[in-house]
Amino acid sequence: MRYATTALRCWLTAAALLLALCCPLPVFAARAGAVLPVTVRTEGAATDAACVVSITPLDAAPAPAQASLTIQGSGTAYFTGFAFDAPGDYRYTVTQAGSGRPHMTCDTHSYTVTVRVTGCPDGGLNTELWAVRSGETAKADSVKFTNRYDPPAEEAKTTVARPTKDTAALPQTADGFPLEALLAVFCAGVVGFGTAWTKRR
Repeated sequence: MRYATTALRCWLTAAALLLALCCPLPVFAARAGAVLPVTVRTEGAATDAACVVSITPLDAAPAPAQASLTIQGSGTAYFTGFAFDAPGDYRYTVTQAGSGRPHMTCDTHSYTVTVRVTGCPDGGLNTELWAVRSGETAKADSVKFTNRYDPPAEEAKTTVARPTKDTAALPQTADGFPLEALLAVFCAGVVGFGTAWTKRR
């Protein structure tokens, strides 16, 4: 009886080992993500014009969840959904499209963003990212586009006429003039006229 029990146990152990070899348990590979913030700043007059910022993967880098972001006026938005399965450097180009609004000058620079994925001692993955602005070699503090909105100033609706030196100023009806002086001038004129008339006779 003991022999049969021992044999059964051996057969069960062998079957378990064979099943484990044929059907291995799934092993989940390490995966890392990243978030890329993008800022748009509008100088000059205030505006709610929408600007579109796009990202393009280079060298078969995994694409993020969004291909573009729309930012109105000034603000910050985020590219998310990056998924990296292996160590390496993954590069992207970030550009801004013109708003199409009159009197708006848009930043035409671009950024090359590098996401460096490295392995961790525990088997996981770590990410580090930086950006370089076009025309520069140093790492940028952030991915930022600076636009400017300068609408023309409104023209004056009315023009106030100002008298020139060649124009004589006419007296106004409200100007004050002493009544007594006017009567004195009138009386003097009458007396003088009467005196002259008497002498002629």
